[in-house]
Amino acid sequence: MTKINLNQDDLKKLTECINNQTEIPQDLLIKLSPSFFDKLYQEGKFDFQKLTKYKIPTIEYAGKRPESTILAQAAIVGEAAPLQVIRTFGDSPGTVWRNMIVQGDNLQFLKTCYLNHDPLIKDKVKGKVKLIYIDPPFGTKSDFTASNGAQSYADKVERAEFLEALRERLIYLREILDSNGSIYVHLDPKMCHYVKITMDEIFGKENFVNQIIWRKTNSPKAQSTELGNQHDTIYVYARNKTAIKVRPTYKQPDEDYLKAFRYDDKDGKGLYQTVALIAGSSQKTSGRKVFEWRGVNAPWLYTHENLEDMWAKALIVKTRTGGYRKKVYLCDVVGPIVSDLWVDREVSPLQGQSSENLGFPTQKPETLLDRIVRASSNETDLVLDCFAGSGTTAAVAEKLGRRWIMCDFGKHAIYTMQKRIWNIALSKKLGQEAKKNEKYGQPPNPFSIISAGVYDFSRIMNLRKNKEAYIDFVLGLFSIIREEKDYASKYKLSNIYAEKENNPVEVYPVWNDEYLKEVRIDEDYLKEIIRATGGRLKGDYYIVTPESCTIVTNTTLKNSNNEDVNFVLLKFPYKVLEDVSRHFQIKDQPASTGDINKLISSVGFYFNEEIEIAIEKIPEGFKIKHFSTGILDQNKEKYEGLQGLSMILIDKNNDGQVFNLDQAIYKNEITDEGIIKIEGLTKDSHLIAIDKHGNESKIIKI
Repeated sequence: MTKINLNQDDLKKLTECINNQTEIPQDLLIKLSPSFFDKLYQEGKFDFQKLTKYKIPTIEYAGKRPESTILAQAAIVGEAAPLQVIRTFGDSPGTVWRNMIVQGDNLQFLKTCYLNHDPLIKDKVKGKVKLIYIDPPFGTKSDFTASNGAQSYADKVERAEFLEALRERLIYLREILDSNGSIYVHLDPKMCHYVKITMDEIFGKENFVNQIIWRKTNSPKAQSTELGNQHDTIYVYARNKTAIKVRPTYKQPDEDYLKAFRYDDKDGKGLYQTVALIAGSSQKTSGRKVFEWRGVNAPWLYTHENLEDMWAKALIVKTRTGGYRKKVYLCDVVGPIVSDLWVDREVSPLQGQSSENLGFPTQKPETLLDRIVRASSNETDLVLDCFAGSGTTAAVAEKLGRRWIMCDFGKHAIYTMQKRIWNIALSKKLGQEAKKNEKYGQPPNPFSIISAGVYDFSRIMNLRKNKEAYIDFVLGLFSIIREEKDYASKYKLSNIYAEKENNPVEVYPVWNDEYLKEVRIDEDYLKEIIRATGGRLKGDYYIVTPESCTIVTNTTLKNSNNEDVNFVLLKFPYKVLEDVSRHFQIKDQPASTGDINKLISSVGFYFNEEIEIAIEKIPEGFKIKHFSTGILDQNKEKYEGLQGLSMILIDKNNDGQVFNLDQAIYKNEITDEGIIKIEGLTKDSHLIAIDKHGNESKIIKI
C-alpha cells in the first residue's frame, strides 16, 4: 500500500472540506490516492502490460510524478492552451495545411496537441508528427559565453527541476509522435546521461536508435582543470523502432576518402577501389552460409549466383594471394556513408562571418538539421521543434519540402523565425548538388503566427461586442468544442452552448450586467436550473464560470424524481475580470541575450496588455521619451519608467507589410535616460517595444 504524505496545510484543508461537505481539491485528491492516479490513464484506461518495460534503471528525484498522472491531469484538469491565429503569410485554401510558428509555453501547446480538441490542430498533429528535433536549454547552471565575454545564457533550473520539466515535455512529445516517427534530442555532455536514462524510461530502451556525437567547435578552449569540450550529444529514439528506417545518408568525398580509389584498368570506367567479399572477424559470420567458390571455402558476403554475376561483369579481381575482392568504381558511389560520429566539414559549426548566422545564441547550422531531416523524414512529412529558437529546423524543413510546426515563448525568437521564413528565398540552397553561393530561390509555403495561451485582453473583455469569441474562448480552456446546435430547446435552458460527454455545458453569462454584479452561483441558483427544466434534469450538468462568480463548489441535488443532478463547476484558473492579468504570474521575457533560453517553463495563460512607447530621433539613434505597460511586478506593483521594458525590435527598412527583424536591443543595452545607440537607421525604420510579459506595442516609425 502506497504511503500517503500530507503536510499540516493539507490536513487542515482536508478537515475543512469534510466539515463543510465540499469537494476535495484536485491537488489534494492526488496526494490522497497516489496509487489510483498512477494507474489512471487517459479515458480511464491503464495498460498494465506497460509495467514490464520499466524493468530498467530509472532516476528518482524530488518532484518526479508518475507518467500516467501527467497525462491524466491534462485531460482531467484541462491544462491546455486554446490556439489563436495572430497573423498569416501567403494564401492557401482553408483545408490546405499551413505551417505554424507558435508563441507560448511549449508545455501548454503540447498538451493542446495531446488533447486533440482545438480546431486549428484537431486530427492534424497528434500521432502525425514524423520527426521531432529539440535543442532544449541545458540545465547545468553553467555559463556559455559569447565572443565579447557576455553571458549567452544561464540555465533556469537546477538539474532535478530541469530534468522533470524536460521529462514532462518528452512524455507529451512521444504521444504526438507518429507510430513510425523519430525524435532527436540535442544535449551537452553535462546532462546527456541523465536524459538518456529518462528517455529509456519514456520511449523504452528497445526504441533507442543512435547516440550521435557532433563536433560543435573546431577549436576547443583551453581548460586548466579538464580537457576542452568539443562535442554535443544527440540521442535518437523511435516511437517504434521496428517500424522505422533511418535513411542512409552520404558525405561528400574528402581527400582521405578519394585516396582509396587508386586503381585504373584504363577501360574508360575510371578509378576504383577493392572491397572484401568474405565476412571478416568483426562481422557476424554465424548466420552466413559457408561454401566454396572458385577454390576458396569461406563465409561469403554474397550468394553463389551474385558472385558469378559479378565475375561475368569483370567486377571481381583475384589477388596475388589467391583471394578475391570486389571492384567499387568512384563514379558509382555518392560518398562515404554517414556514421554516428559527425565531425566532417559538411556539418561544421556555424561561423561568425557566415551569412546564415543570425546572432541568436545557441543557433545551429542548417547543414546539421539537413542531415537529420533527410535521414528521418520524407517530403510532406510533419516536423516539429518546440524549442525553436532562431528557427533552423523550420528553415531546413521548408527547403526540403516538409510541413512544420515551431514553438517558442520568446518574442525575439518569434520575430527572428518570421523574418527567416518570409525571406527564405534569399538564403542558401541545401544539398550536395547546390553550388557554393546558390540561393534557395523559392517563396515560403503559407504559414501563420499562432498564440498559445496568450490573448488580447481588450478583445476578450469587450464582452458585449465579443460575446461569441468569449464563449469559444472559455469553452476552449476546458477542451470543450462548441457546436452549432439548439441546446436551449433541447434542455429548456438558456446559456447552454455545448455538451461534455453528452451532458449540458452552461457558460455563466458575465456579459449580462445583472449576473455580473448581483447574481452568484449558489444552491438556490442550482435549484432554479432543475425547476426550469420541469424537474427532469438528471446526471451531470457543467457550468463554466469565473471563480469569482460562484460561492459553492461541485454540488449534487435531487430532481423531482429523486434522481441525482451533479453540478460540476469548471472554474477558470484565473479571473476573467479587469484585474485578471494582474493576478497571474508568468515568466518574464529576456532583458538581455543572457536570458534568452530562460523560458523553458512559464504559466500557460495570460492576457496581452496594451503598452505605449514614444520616441524621438537623435544623431546616434533614438531616445525613449515615454514607455508604459499595465503589467505588475511580483510585488503586485506597477513598473515605473523603463523597468517593465524587455527589448526593442528594429526593422530598418520596413515595407509596410511585414515586420522584418533586423536587430533586437535588450533592456540592458539601453541607458537609464532611454538612449539607444544604433547605426543604419533609414527614413523607413520602425520598431516594436516588448514588455517583460511579452506584450508588444504597435509598430511605430523611428
